[in-house]
Amino acid sequence: MHTSSRPELGQPVAALHATLLGKPERFPLSDLAALFGGGPELVERVATRGDITLDGDVFFNSGPEMSIPAGRVELEIPSLMRGTWRVDDAMFAMTFSIADFTLRACAQVAVFRKCFELKEIRGTASDIVLDFGGSIADRRYTF
Repeated sequence: MHTSSRPELGQPVAALHATLLGKPERFPLSDLAALFGGGPELVERVATRGDITLDGDVFFNSGPEMSIPAGRVELEIPSLMRGTWRVDDAMFAMTFSIADFTLRACAQVAVFRKCFELKEIRGTASDIVLDFGGSIADRRYTF
């Protein structure tokens, strides 16, 4: 897992954690996009998909499929994004257990395009982990 310091992500992670602790019915998808460390263009574009709906321990968002450049990778959002979520005082996690309903990070490697499916996002007071299933795309950002 690649680890790097990204202090600017501390505030968005803390804000989403506080939101989820309140057990809302929905929250903006752009709040989740902010955790990827993309610029305002990424967050603004993702905001057009609307809110993530929370129903019990399930979350979902639907809208048009999107491919968004984000630095050296391109984020792909499927027409239906869905998974489970959990939260407690110390952390939150959003788990994507079905490949067709998860975010993907894709990169061009020579003549090949390689995509990694996001398995889970975990946030605490000190870090955020983007878990792509033990692949080279796994990221841990500390703040």
